[in-house]
Amino acid sequence: MAYIVIMGSFPAHVGMEVGKKFLELEKLPDFIKTEHVFNAAAGDYTFFTIYKIEDDSKYFDALKAITKRFSGYMDIVGYKYTVYPVLEAKDALSMVGLG
Repeated sequence: MAYIVIMGSFPAHVGMEVGKKFLELEKLPDFIKTEHVFNAAAGDYTFFTIYKIEDDSKYFDALKAITKRFSGYMDIVGYKYTVYPVLEAKDALSMVGLG
């Protein structure tokens, strides 16, 4: 099982534009599950989204699909996001011989 985390932000005054764009964009494939979405506001509107990909062989396809979806927001001034491919601690530890 693999995860991809998106962290992003945008100015509050473009929130309506972001919402409209969200509804227009192509849905993610079924093999990508939205695990959690967290939101915070402190000046800019900030979000953290955790996607779960249960089939490791689909990880690269998931990364491309998520990046494609989020690139759809690029025309919104002030919208920023970062894609984080992440590992669970048990998987990271096994990579260094500790699991």
